[in-house]
Amino acid sequence: MKKIRTFTTFVLTLSLSLFNNVFLSAANSSASKDILEQGVNAYRMRDWNSATIFLRRAIENDEYSTADNWYLLVMSQMYGGDYTSVIKDSNSFNKLFPESSLNPYIQYQKGRALHFLGYNDNAVLTLSDFCRQNPESPVYGSALFWIGECFFEDFNYETAKALYESVIYEYPESSSVQEAKFRLEIIAQNEREEKLLYLLKMAGEEYLSAKEHYERQLRIYRTEDLEGLRKQLNASNERIKELERIAAANAASAAQAASAANTSSNSKSSATSNTSEDDSAVIPIIDGENITEIYNEQDELESLRIKADLLQHMLDDKTGGM
Repeated sequence: MKKIRTFTTFVLTLSLSLFNNVFLSAANSSASKDILEQGVNAYRMRDWNSATIFLRRAIENDEYSTADNWYLLVMSQMYGGDYTSVIKDSNSFNKLFPESSLNPYIQYQKGRALHFLGYNDNAVLTLSDFCRQNPESPVYGSALFWIGECFFEDFNYETAKALYESVIYEYPESSSVQEAKFRLEIIAQNEREEKLLYLLKMAGEEYLSAKEHYERQLRIYRTEDLEGLRKQLNASNERIKELERIAAANAASAAQAASAANTSSNSKSSATSNTSEDDSAVIPIIDGENITEIYNEQDELESLRIKADLLQHMLDDKTGGM
């Protein structure tokens, strides 16, 4: 009797435990479903942060951990700019759903996330693998565009240009065509600017060369000008010295003539008979022509002194400015 009671108690306990587990499971499932609906609604409203939070909680329940819900989670993170989480959850997606038809799209988003984080080399590899494995994908043209963006960001404009042109002419229905055209315009503008900078550089070098030549010629002209002034000044000084010697000689001659005249006047008293003859012999001969010559020499001397002063002043100014 005691064994029957014990068995009955065990059965009741087990039943209650199973009932509680079923009830809790149903309750959890219902809660997860509500959370999933909130996540989906937030996704539709473009509330990416809320969508990420609710979808993350929903997939914690195995019942709602589906490829579709994981894809919504990755896209919410992508739109919200959480690129690090995109890469992490993309890797998890590939492990959980290796045969899913959404795998190529997850790979495409992973490549974009790598690019936005600045890992352009890894982004090119990921997106190139996507293109190789999915040549008929509707986002193939967009994948080419994002590969071009990686090269553009790394200043490899030639490769980027070729990829943008492929998007425009080979995939005209791609949603990235307009962006590719815009990038081509930027590249063309950069090419024009580079040409302009090159021309400006060449013109600048020519200007500097011309400036150096001008300054060199100017120094030569100034040197020649100074040499000319020095020659003129030396010539003037030499002429002044010559005129001063002539003036000194004339002064000496005049003094000698004056002395002779005085001597002649003192001897008048002893020689009365031939006074007029002797006077004509001893009076110095300084006629009008000689006087004019003396005056001309004095005028030239004064003029040369003025010219020499002016030349010296000009020479001082020029040597002082160098």
